[in-house]
Amino acid sequence: MAGDDDRLRIMHGGPFYELMTRLGMRKRGWRALVFAGLCWMIPVLILLATRGGHGAGLFLHDWGAWAKFLIAPVLLTLAEKPIGFALDECVSMLFRIPLVSSQSMPDTRKALRDAGARTTAGFPELVCLGLALAATIFNASTFLGGSAPPWAVGDGSVSMTGFWCLAVGNTVYWFLLTRLVWKHVIWCLFLSSVARCHLRLAVTHPDGHGGLGFLSYYPAGYGLFTLAVSSVFAAGVGHMMQRETVTPGLFTVVCGAWLVVVAIYYAVPLVGVVMQVSRLKRKTILLSLSKVTDFERWSERATLGDNVVGDESEPEVAEFRDVKPVYLASLKTSAMLINRDNVLPVLVPTLLPMLVVGASYLPYSQLGPIVKRLLFL
Repeated sequence: MAGDDDRLRIMHGGPFYELMTRLGMRKRGWRALVFAGLCWMIPVLILLATRGGHGAGLFLHDWGAWAKFLIAPVLLTLAEKPIGFALDECVSMLFRIPLVSSQSMPDTRKALRDAGARTTAGFPELVCLGLALAATIFNASTFLGGSAPPWAVGDGSVSMTGFWCLAVGNTVYWFLLTRLVWKHVIWCLFLSSVARCHLRLAVTHPDGHGGLGFLSYYPAGYGLFTLAVSSVFAAGVGHMMQRETVTPGLFTVVCGAWLVVVAIYYAVPLVGVVMQVSRLKRKTILLSLSKVTDFERWSERATLGDNVVGDESEPEVAEFRDVKPVYLASLKTSAMLINRDNVLPVLVPTLLPMLVVGASYLPYSQLGPIVKRLLFL
């Protein structure tokens, strides 16, 4: 088992973590329930008190209200545990196997300490809060510009419900989102530092990625995060489909583009280690090709007594080793850590909200071919 010094513990520490601990909201389930009440339940109660069932009905029929004020805050809060677990498993495997060579171990340990320092730093979370407030101000300007939903306005101005959703719901959503994005940046910086170290990789490793294949499964820990962000994005697409007709072709393009954006988000931290595997593959192919040529010519001389195509400077070696298995393994080694074999944990939460929205506005006869096209991307 990994020790505490072999874990990143990326969700621990920082002003927000300390604040939640002091407020008795360290447990994520309880915290998710509180955020759901603040962001979603209170607006419903305000609407029932001020505008009755009609106002509450408008709120309950709004895709964006469900996604941004209930689904996203709950899922973004609950996502902290699986994300932290997935990243800690990857870090501990780097040290337990170990994949880092002895001369690079001090640098890797330093990269882990630096990542821990970034995790507990206060300034980045203040920046996240500033970005959340900026997003709230921007949304407020659009509300005042006449783009507010019907449940958020009254008598030509933003209602109490709209003000609450802007000041609380919108700010909570953007803070939780930007905070988790910052944690993802920390992970990206750590892997970049690891990629600059000497790694003990081998093309004959059965995972087909030189020994780094386990890193490709870290996005599985981001399933709830992906579902939360995709729900908000799908709600925006749903609002657009309410106002104007969207063809199946356009809907397919939007889904495909969103899938590409999400795939890039999870692929960026792996760029450094992907380059390591690429260099390993290229060097092994060149070296093994030379050894394979020497072996085959030696085998030819042993069988025929001489080479058919002679060489005056043929190396005088009594026997060569057959390295064809290494050469074939290097050809099969893939630098693409995220591929068709492990993309399902990213694909499902990314496309599921989009398909739910599509099923609400497109016939099932058109939705089926869309799903098939997306699966073959």
